[in-house]
Amino acid sequence: MNEQAREHETDDVNEIPADESIDESAIEEQAAEELDPLAELQKERDELYARLQRVSADYQNFMRRSETNLVDSIHLASGDVLKRFVPVMDHFDTALGVEANSDDAKALHDGFRIVRDELMKVLQQAGVERLDPQVGEPFDPHCHEAMLQQPAEGVEPGCIAQVFQPGYVYKNRTLRAAKVAVVPE
Repeated sequence: MNEQAREHETDDVNEIPADESIDESAIEEQAAEELDPLAELQKERDELYARLQRVSADYQNFMRRSETNLVDSIHLASGDVLKRFVPVMDHFDTALGVEANSDDAKALHDGFRIVRDELMKVLQQAGVERLDPQVGEPFDPHCHEAMLQQPAEGVEPGCIAQVFQPGYVYKNRTLRAAKVAVVPE
């Protein structure tokens, strides 16, 4: 019996109980399970960071577009207001085109010129430019309006033969095209 007990004791010492080997694999599984959530959290963090960068870039682009749209809207509205002054300038030009025969008419004529020049100065300060095309200049449909075709000596086809009214431009936007006659091609 003694011998049997010793054998049993020796077997117990040499043998690794099944519970202990399960514990080691359980520890490995538990460590792997703990690493998986950590890896998942890191992946989720990276995705959220990338998403934050995209949203931030979208916001910055939106702000730039909004600012550009606001400036464009202001220029458009200003152009619409300034466009209303163009006929006033035309009336001054017409009045100044009449010959002043008497002293009173000359004084009135000079007064019109002063008011017209002052109005043009105000428009120029607001950014309005007057388009005064010259005879012989090539016709440009972006800033000239052809009222009729008219032959002219010494002027090439497709060029301006006569100017009826000047045009006006504001911030590269035509308020009114210059009204011209064009030499037919």
